[in-house]
Amino acid sequence: MGFTDDRKYLWAGGLDDNRIYVFDVGTDPTKPRLVKTITDLAAKTKFAGPHTFYALPGRMLIGNLSNTTDRGGATGLALYNNKGTLIARYPLPTATLGGVAGDGYGYDVAINPAKNVLLTSSFAGAQNYMRNLGELIKDPAAMKHFGSTMVVWNLKSMQPLQVLSVPGAPLEIRWSLVPGQSWAITASALTSKLWLIRPAEDGTWTAKEVASIGEPSKVPLPVDISLSADGRGLWVNTFMDGTTHYFDISDPEHPRDVYQKRIGSQVNMISQSWDGKRIYTTSSLLSRWDKTGADNEQFLRAFNWDGHSLQPAFEIDFTKEQLGRPHHMKFSARSAGSQNLAAFIIR
Repeated sequence: MGFTDDRKYLWAGGLDDNRIYVFDVGTDPTKPRLVKTITDLAAKTKFAGPHTFYALPGRMLIGNLSNTTDRGGATGLALYNNKGTLIARYPLPTATLGGVAGDGYGYDVAINPAKNVLLTSSFAGAQNYMRNLGELIKDPAAMKHFGSTMVVWNLKSMQPLQVLSVPGAPLEIRWSLVPGQSWAITASALTSKLWLIRPAEDGTWTAKEVASIGEPSKVPLPVDISLSADGRGLWVNTFMDGTTHYFDISDPEHPRDVYQKRIGSQVNMISQSWDGKRIYTTSSLLSRWDKTGADNEQFLRAFNWDGHSLQPAFEIDFTKEQLGRPHHMKFSARSAGSQNLAAFIIR
């Protein structure tokens, strides 16, 4: 899900029904109101699985995960105006650009306006993400159908310029927000690596593996990441062991895993306040990928961070409260210097 540019509306996508739900959260954030349901994504674009919602001035750019033809990973971006009208579709490249063949897979979207660059990452299609995780990882053929690329786009023309080789399903992309810095970082889910994306001297872009996350041979499955506002700290959640890792990334070429804490039996999303002193985590990855039995913990757990350790602040047990599966968190600034939890997607 994602806010519109004025942060008055929240758009949320259904990975299985391909619908987009628009909520009015500006009138009264305590009572979000469904004001529109967009049903034409699949019919008009042939894309499926709306996942990433990235606000542009007066528009919403949507990164999708799949397609309606074979439910595989070949997909694209859809651009709507804020009224919910489709403006354009942009297939992810399958041609060779910059010496690397595109796989057409999609996942996250992240923009660096100063460089006129948009980055996309890659995951898997509905054939994979709608399967039970235990069955999926035992299927060698299915495990071959995960993305292994990132794409560099010209933001203004929306033309793909370069395909980068990033094996192992690169997921979330985070650009440094520090003035003068032009690098981004991502984590590859299947290979448990951090990758640094930055410009080369000749104007092209490079992707470089810079660190391991946990013990890659055990496939801890890194999922969400959160980069501090000063670009010096990176939180990385690993789903399978329920652990969050804090990397000192003051030298982005050489990140160091300096702190770890087990959050629960499983953990997915992580967000932090702008000052970095408050950390929020949720548990659910995908309904068919979450653990079962006693390990199927469903929670929001918040912590205070003093730069050395995480201390519990509060917790909501979503199972006990019968609230479903907490997945994505979005924050909205109410006033200067404040930040408040705005909404969840509950699966």
